[in-house]
Amino acid sequence: MKLSTAVTVLALSSTAQAFAPSINGINTPQHVFGFQNEMASQARKLRFSCQRSMGGLCMSPKVVFDGGDILVEKDQSIPNEVVTGGLKDLEAKATISIQAKREEIAAYLANYKGQSGAAIVYSKLQEYGTDVVNGYSGGAILPLLDQFHEDHPRHQEDGAPKPIRWITNSNESSAGHIAEGIAKSAPVIKKDQKQPAGVIVATSGPGVTNLITPMQDAICDGVPLVVLCGQAATTAPPDAFQFAPAVELTRPCTKWSYQIKSAAEVPFVMDYAFYVARNGRPGPVFIDLPKDLQNQPITDESIESFTSSLSVKNSSFSAPESTEKDDSGVRLTQRPRVNGHIDHAIHLGDHNKGIMFDINKETLTVEPVINTDANKEEAEYQMDFLTSELIYYADGKTAEFEAGSKGVAELVDLIKQAKKPVIIAGNGCNDCSDELKYLAETLQIPVANTLHALGSFDERHNLALCMVGMHGHPTPNFMVQDCDLVLCVGSRFDDRITGRVSGFLPEAKKAATEGRGGILHVDIRLSQNARQIEPTYFIHSTAKKFLQTINTEIDSRESTPPITSEWVAHMKKLQKEYPITIPSFPSEEVEVTNDKGELIKKTRTRMSAQSVTSMLDKCILDADAMDNCIFSTGVGIHQMVAAQLVTWTKPRQMLSSGSLGTMGVALGFCIGAKLANGEKMCIAIDGDGSFNMTFTELKTVAEQGIPVKILIMDNESQMMVEYWQRLFHQSRYLAVTNTKNPDYSTLADAFGIKNLYCDAEEDLEETMQKFLFDDPDKPVLFHVRIERTPCLPLVAPGQPLDDMILVDDTSCGGFDACAAPS
Repeated sequence: MKLSTAVTVLALSSTAQAFAPSINGINTPQHVFGFQNEMASQARKLRFSCQRSMGGLCMSPKVVFDGGDILVEKDQSIPNEVVTGGLKDLEAKATISIQAKREEIAAYLANYKGQSGAAIVYSKLQEYGTDVVNGYSGGAILPLLDQFHEDHPRHQEDGAPKPIRWITNSNESSAGHIAEGIAKSAPVIKKDQKQPAGVIVATSGPGVTNLITPMQDAICDGVPLVVLCGQAATTAPPDAFQFAPAVELTRPCTKWSYQIKSAAEVPFVMDYAFYVARNGRPGPVFIDLPKDLQNQPITDESIESFTSSLSVKNSSFSAPESTEKDDSGVRLTQRPRVNGHIDHAIHLGDHNKGIMFDINKETLTVEPVINTDANKEEAEYQMDFLTSELIYYADGKTAEFEAGSKGVAELVDLIKQAKKPVIIAGNGCNDCSDELKYLAETLQIPVANTLHALGSFDERHNLALCMVGMHGHPTPNFMVQDCDLVLCVGSRFDDRITGRVSGFLPEAKKAATEGRGGILHVDIRLSQNARQIEPTYFIHSTAKKFLQTINTEIDSRESTPPITSEWVAHMKKLQKEYPITIPSFPSEEVEVTNDKGELIKKTRTRMSAQSVTSMLDKCILDADAMDNCIFSTGVGIHQMVAAQLVTWTKPRQMLSSGSLGTMGVALGFCIGAKLANGEKMCIAIDGDGSFNMTFTELKTVAEQGIPVKILIMDNESQMMVEYWQRLFHQSRYLAVTNTKNPDYSTLADAFGIKNLYCDAEEDLEETMQKFLFDDPDKPVLFHVRIERTPCLPLVAPGQPLDDMILVDDTSCGGFDACAAPS
C-alpha cells in the first residue's frame, strides 16, 4: 500500500517556492508532517504534497516530528527506517489524542444525562438566555412543547431557572416575524456584545413550510434566528402524516439546516446552532427534531455509543475517517500540526462547511478554534464567521489591518486627503454608532445610511445625509455619485443603493486611478469582496473594529483641520434645493353628521402618507420622545415614506424587511420589539395591503396584552406597484386595489383593542396625540384614510443613482417596461 504524506511550509520561503513545481498536484492525506505560523498565516501558506517511493521520501526543506526537526536539502531522500519510526510514534500519539477528546466529549454530555432530547433543547435555550419563544402547536413537537408548561416537573425543582415565556401565535409565519422583531431590536447580550437569536418552535409539515418566508427574510437581512420544528419519528413509514423534507426545504434559506440523529448530539447541535445564527453576518438556523428522538433520554450507554462512533476528519492514521458522505453534525478533526505535535478538536456542522471547537472545562461551553489549515471550501466558509483582519488590495495583495500598521496608516492618509468623502453606513454600524459619529465629526465627513442602518447616525446631526438609494433623499444620492472617496462600512452594496452598477461612483473610481480617493469597503464576510462593486480596498473586519482602528490611528497623529468645508457647504445647499416634498390637497367644504344627528358643514383636507408620517414625527419630536421609540413597517409606499420622513436617532430603531421585501411583517416585528424592549414605545407603521396579510396577529396582541401602537395608512391600494403600472404599463392596473377592506375599527373592537379613526388633516394632530400618548400600557390601533400618492424621489429604473424622478409627472413617458423594479 502506497503511503502518502503532506508538508506545510511558509510561502515566503524562496527555497519552498522554488521547490513547489516538482511536487505540485499530488493528492495526499494531510497533516502527517507540518509547520504552522501564527493564525494569520492562513492566507500566506502553501501545501506541498510528497510521496514515499523506492529509496526514500522526497520532500520540502523541513520535516517536523514530535521529537524534533529533520532538515533536508532539496532532492535529498530520508531513509525509510527514519520515516517508519517517526510515523509509528505519531500514530501512537494520535490514538492517545483521539481517545482523550472522546473522553472530554463524554464528560460534557454527562451534564445532560437523564434528560431527553426535548429537555436538552429547552435547557440549551435557557443557557443561551432565551426569554421568550413564539410558536404553534402540533403533534410532532409535543415533547418539546411540554417543556414550556409551567407545571412541568423541571420548573418545580429547587433553584430551577425562570421558565421561558411561551407565546402561541395565530400562525407559524407570524411567529417567525415576531422572533425576527426580537432579534432585530433586542439589546446586545453583555457577555459577548452580540444580538440574541429569536427562537421559534413549530410542528412538522405545514409548520415548517409556513416558516420558509421568515427564514428567507432573515437570511436576506442578517437576522439571527433558531428555528426548531418537530418531524415524523425516524421509525415512521415513508410519507407519514405531516412529513415534509424539512432539511432540504430549508437549506437554501438558512445558514445551517440539520436533522438530529440522536439525543446525545443535541447539546452540540444546539451550541452550533446558536453560534452560527449569531456570529459572522447573523442569520437563521433550522433544526429538525424527529419526535422519537425528542423523547430519547441520554444514558451512559448512549454517551458511550455516540462518542465511540465519532468519525475523524483529516485523520493521518487508522481511525473512522470522516468523508463528504458523513451527514452527522458532530465529528472529530485533526488540528493543523504545530511543531510536529498531534492534537484533535471537535468539528461541528457539515463535513466541508464546519468550524472547529474546543470545550472550555471551566465554563462548560464550546469555543471556536480557527483552522488555519482548512481546505478552500471550508476556509471560505470559516472566513464568513471569523474575520481575518486583512486589507485586500485591488491588485490581489494583502496587508494586516491592525492599529499602527502600515496598511492602516495608508488608509488614513487616503481618507484625510479626500476633499469630497462620504460614509455609507450599513447594518454593521448599528453596533458602533459612537465610533461612527467620532470619525464623521473628526474629519467632517457626511454620513448616508442604508435602510437597516437608519438611526446609527443621528439625523439631527448637521452631517447627516439620511437614507441613500432608490427612494433615498436626493442629497445623498447626488453626493455619493460626486464623491472622491466612499467609505462603505458594514453594507454589501445592495442593488437598492447602487442604481445602475456600471454608473455607480464614477468620481470615486476616477479618483482611485489618480491616487486621491477610491472605494473602501468594510464587511464582515470575505465573500463580499468585489461581489457587487470592485473596491480599491476591501477590509475584512467588523464595522466596529474598523472604525475603532481608524479613529485610533487618527488620534495618534498631530491634529490637522479637516479639508471638507466646501463639501459640507455643498451638502447644505443641496438639502435646501432638494427637500422631500409633502403632497398637499385643497380643502373642501363637506356635510357631516354631528353627535346630535344634525347635518353641518365642515372644512376637510385630505391626507397623504407623507403628511401623516410628518405629523407622527412632529408629535414625537415635540414630546422629546424619539430616542425612546422603535418603529416597524410593512413593505410599500408607507415603508419608504417612513424611512424618508421619520427623524431616526438611535440604532436598530427602524425594523423593516429590506432585501426580500416581505409584506405583512410590521405587526409581527412590532410585537417582537415590544417583547424585547418593554420600556420603549413600539409603533407599527403599516399600509392596508400589508396589514391585511397578517392582522390575525391582533389575537396575540389582545391575548398577551402587548401594548403596541398600530398605525394603518389606508389608501385601498398597493400604491407602490400601482405607480409602477402607471409608469411602465400604461396605467393598466391589476391586482393592486383593496376595494373591500375591513372596517379596521370594528376589527379592533372584535379583539377588544382600543381604536381611533381620522380622515381629515384638521383632526390629525389631536388624534395622533391621543394615539401616541393617552394609553401607554394598552395596545391602540389608529386607522387613517389617505390618498394614493407615490413615494418620491425614485431612482429611474436602470439608471444611475443620481437620475431620479423628483416630481410626480409621468407625461414625458419613455419608460422601458423591462426596466421596471422587481
